[in-house]
Amino acid sequence: MNRSLIRWVLLAVSCVGFLFAGHPVSAQRAKPKAPARLYAFDATASEINITLKQDGLMGRRYPTHRVLAKSFSGKIELPADETKIEIEVSAETKMLTNVDATMSEFERKEFHASLRGPILEADKFPAIKFTSVSVTGLQKDADVRTFTLNGDLTLHGITRRVAFPVTVTLKEKELRATGEGKLKQSDFGLTPFEKGMGLIKIGDEVKVGFSIIAKTQ
Repeated sequence: MNRSLIRWVLLAVSCVGFLFAGHPVSAQRAKPKAPARLYAFDATASEINITLKQDGLMGRRYPTHRVLAKSFSGKIELPADETKIEIEVSAETKMLTNVDATMSEFERKEFHASLRGPILEADKFPAIKFTSVSVTGLQKDADVRTFTLNGDLTLHGITRRVAFPVTVTLKEKELRATGEGKLKQSDFGLTPFEKGMGLIKIGDEVKVGFSIIAKTQ
């Protein structure tokens, strides 16, 4: 290779180096993703409730029974891709509480003894847990989101995949979520309570509703 050709090659290499120096590779890289927002449940302002249907003769007096989770906690991780939202909820089994307004305290005591004892076995299975798996059908309208939340519910030591239609409202430092779904006790190895030759008979299907307020950490 003659000297003239070598000079041209060196000149070309220098030009390429100059071009890259003026346009650093780092400037062409994608911007880093925004960190996920973390929310913790405000249990004092939130509610998880279970509605049981009374199929026995006592249904004339108590068509339904309303039970609240009196002790629960949860967290939400919301990334930029909202379909990747992660939710965890845990409630104490022994703190499930009947709040029927017309029920006597004696009846309520008996109700709790059955619910927390032979039915849910709270001493053996102290927690009810839900962990999200996926979100489907996400729709956005300003600060409101609607979607189906799919996740694993662990109750009475058995885990089943469940789905809840959810509506979420996002604020600067707060998230509000409401939803409602139905479950069958038998899917979790539970035998619906029955007593007195059909006098008291709780239906297999229960309705679970929630109204959650969570705040940024």
